[in-house]
Amino acid sequence: MKKDMIFFDPLSDFGFKRIFASENNKDLLIDFLNSSISDEVGIITDITFLPTEQFGERPEDKRVIFDIYCENQNGDRFIIEMQRARQPFFADRIISYVSRVISREMEKGENDYAIPSVYSFNLLDYNAPEFRGNDRYFHKVMLKDETDRIFSDKTTFFFVELCKFAAVKDKTLDNAPMRRWLELLTSIGSCTNRDYGAEEQGVFRKFIEECRITKLNNMERKEYKKSVLEYKDVQGAIICAREDGVEEGFEKGMEKGLEQGLEQGVKKGRMEGLDEGKRQLVRNMLTEGIDLDTIARISGLNHEEIIGMQQN
Repeated sequence: MKKDMIFFDPLSDFGFKRIFASENNKDLLIDFLNSSISDEVGIITDITFLPTEQFGERPEDKRVIFDIYCENQNGDRFIIEMQRARQPFFADRIISYVSRVISREMEKGENDYAIPSVYSFNLLDYNAPEFRGNDRYFHKVMLKDETDRIFSDKTTFFFVELCKFAAVKDKTLDNAPMRRWLELLTSIGSCTNRDYGAEEQGVFRKFIEECRITKLNNMERKEYKKSVLEYKDVQGAIICAREDGVEEGFEKGMEKGLEQGLEQGVKKGRMEGLDEGKRQLVRNMLTEGIDLDTIARISGLNHEEIIGMQQN
């Protein structure tokens, strides 16, 4: 860790669980969930943490490990995940998580199928391809029929795309408590001011204080450092994929531009090839889940131009 670091990153695997998955801080998780989804699930007044490691019915079944798994005062279940990089079959994975919870409830021998409500809340630190072309950063997914009528409200999936949140210029119309939570989550890890958050009150003040490096013992500091290094490895893989996309896009663009240049002139063809190369580069980066700010910095395009390329 850098010497001038004052706060650890709450979006790291260690940091996220350190802040939200402990009995001492469950008031922070309750407030975060209430600020985000109380309109959908009702007000949460208390939660009980449940085992995060879930096994199947048979020894050969795949086990699953949740970031956070808890139930509220009504017995509703909540699976909370922090995903920092795009992974193959992510949508399938979270569906299987919810299915595992439901199947375990059915193992208890009851025959009336009165399963609890199961909510999947997912923080994504990348632009999810599942929501490509949608500039909203908060998404709700439910079981509905072709007329948009709810088929069942027993399972609901919530997604927050943090990169899109950071790119939104006008946040004045958003839910204010949720907005403040997301602002703190996405910014505090890079803050170096020791007095940061002195004006905050209540849960936000507690959150900031809990994110201080000085709160960690030696073992926790080692775990945090390991978590950060693992994430850097993931980021390195993303950068390699992005560089491969740059090379591929440029080559395709040049090929197309040179073909046109045979008819319209070499100079014009080269320029069109470069333009096509940039378009292909942007498409590849979007496919890889690279956030809009990074794409804009590399391509020189603004967010509107990038989204327009995504839709064309």
